[in-house]
Amino acid sequence: MAKDESFLRHLQASVLESEFAFLPPALSEVMLDMQFRAREAQYEASYPTAESSIVVCNGIDAGRFLVNWSPDEARIIDIALLPEFRGQGIGAALLRRVIKEGKPVGLQVRPDNPARRLYLRLGFEVVSETPMDCEMRFGR
Repeated sequence: MAKDESFLRHLQASVLESEFAFLPPALSEVMLDMQFRAREAQYEASYPTAESSIVVCNGIDAGRFLVNWSPDEARIIDIALLPEFRGQGIGAALLRRVIKEGKPVGLQVRPDNPARRLYLRLGFEVVSETPMDCEMRFGR
């Protein structure tokens, strides 16, 4: 849907805002577009059956939740909220809903991402970590 794509582009820009803040606006726009298209193509190629949802709060598009279900686990591919919706328990509620299904839950997060504290608080454990990536898991 064009409306969803427009929202997802806006959401990604809000998530990456600090990373591109030093660039001139025109270059930042080009970089965001390239990254958006590459990311969406990678999601589609790697997780063609993943459930993709726009998170709506009080009738307002607030974020994205992308989960890949397999027989062995639920894999959180993307969970992102606009800045004005962060810190309100929305992400925790989404994660608890997946955890409630009873399967192990896996995800990757950047080590410096503040959401990592949420995952630890919910019981996720670090499985492996590099300077760029942290693999976390809930359940066995």
